Amino acid sequence: MADARGDLLSVVALDAAIAVLVLAVFWASVTLMRFFGSKARYSLAPLGFSRPKGGILAGIGAGVAVGVFAILLGVVVNPLSKLVLERLGYSIESRVQRPFMEGLSVWVRDDPSVAVPAIVLVVVFFGPAVEELVFRGVVFNGLYRLGTRISTSYTGKEGLVPGKAVFAFSALASSVLFALLHLEPLLAPVLLILAVILCDLFRRTESLLPPIVAHATFNSLATSIIILDGLGVLDVPI
Repeated sequence: MADARGDLLSVVALDAAIAVLVLAVFWASVTLMRFFGSKARYSLAPLGFSRPKGGILAGIGAGVAVGVFAILLGVVVNPLSKLVLERLGYSIESRVQRPFMEGLSVWVRDDPSVAVPAIVLVVVFFGPAVEELVFRGVVFNGLYRLGTRISTSYTGKEGLVPGKAVFAFSALASSVLFALLHLEPLLAPVLLILAVILCDLFRRTESLLPPIVAHATFNSLATSIIILDGLGVLDVPI
């Protein structure tokens, strides 16, 4: 139980440090730009801290729909990934997620009143929010904005084919990074697909809220498995 609690606290500390660093670098960059005469604002809207196009409820609905779709997609894609990896002779053993989930399940069994809300708060809400800030708000959005500016400067127009190419490159680059950093070969394909969809969702809504909701919905499956297994309600494999 101590290890699981410590691992979760480590996740919180790391995510918090990353979020603070991202915001600090952003505001420092704005300050530097203003020093050199730019009219840059301190608003976090460029990172996706804004009202989704279509409204908050529409954004939440879109996020839930994407998250549910990703869960169903995993049901299909993960067995195929397992089959392909086994045929290629690669190990499908989970060295990160499974031990982490098993430790959390034991914590739930031993101290559910503390473990359950802590796990939900971190895995469903805090973790997805920070990951979306980094991978969609910073990495994808930064590449997309930079590529669009370069493309527009080169062509003198907007909405041409290069714009689609910029999105494809930005989404793929950030999504590959997102999938690889999870260190789970078996889950990499579905994570890659999910990340690309989240990039498109972010681009369409110009807000981090829908991707965060989608990510949280996707993570809710793993959280449910951990809690149900720990409480002994269902004997589900982790």
